[in-house]
Parts: sequence; structure tokens; C-alpha cells
Amino acid sequence: MKTQISFKKTDGSDGTALVNGAISSTLEAKRALANALDLPAVDAPSAGQEDVDSRLRNGGIDPDSIAQHHISE
Repeated sequence: MKTQISFKKTDGSDGTALVNGAISSTLEAKRALANALDLPAVDAPSAGQEDVDSRLRNGGIDPDSIAQHHISE
């Protein structure tokens, strides 16, 4: 199974990415998209963990626009 992730770029255009596996949550979709686009990691100031929303924003993607759609092969 594959998952199609659709998103809006900060310039207003639309984008899509196709990733392997069944993604079941928005956080997983954000992380998979950031990894698929090879966006650099950003550490969260307080927890020392990755801030996926910041990765997406730095890559020109609106993190609130992420949607995933399962695709059967």
C-alpha cells in the first residue's frame, strides 16, 4: 500500500507526494513528507526533539494543509 500526501505550499500552490506504507495519522504524514523531501531537521527548543511543523514551514509547506489518502496497488 502507498499513501498520497497532499499539501499547500506557502506560495499558494498545491503539491503531492507518494510514499510507501499506510500512514494513519497526520503527524506520521508530516514526518513522511518531510523525510521524502529531504527537509533538514529542526530541534524543538524545549524538548530537544524534532519539530516537524518547522521543517515543513522552512521547506515552504503549510503544515496545517497536510492530508493523506491511501492508495492500493
